[in-house]
Amino acid sequence: MKRGRVETERGSVAIEAAILVPAFIAIVALVIAFGRIQTVQGTVTEATRDAARAASMAPPAGAETAGVQAARATLSGAGLNCPDPTLQTNFGSGVGRAGTVTATINCTVGLTTILWAGVPGSVEISSSFTAVVDSYRSQQ
Repeated sequence: MKRGRVETERGSVAIEAAILVPAFIAIVALVIAFGRIQTVQGTVTEATRDAARAASMAPPAGAETAGVQAARATLSGAGLNCPDPTLQTNFGSGVGRAGTVTATINCTVGLTTILWAGVPGSVEISSSFTAVVDSYRSQQ
């Protein structure tokens, strides 16, 4: 009489590992991919807020330029290359009247850029933010 394992179960651990390890690796890779995409979304949101805030603090004549420069600086600092952000400005109609600046960034990022080399496809990330212009600041 033999003690321990039965001869028919020999090698079953290796087969189970061969099946489960690739599935576990795939799940970990998906979690990492989701986290990286969320990080890029956060960066685009940050760039949008920076653009709106910079434009709201700049004089009306240079507001759009200041906003675009702020957005580009934030995006390039994170290694992203997105097309020009759009800014809509409404500085109010005089001192004492509040205005707004709305910045919108639509960015198509290739998965190769944010994940691993050779991953096909892209993800569309967009963000919009509105900053209120100080109603008592100079309008020049």
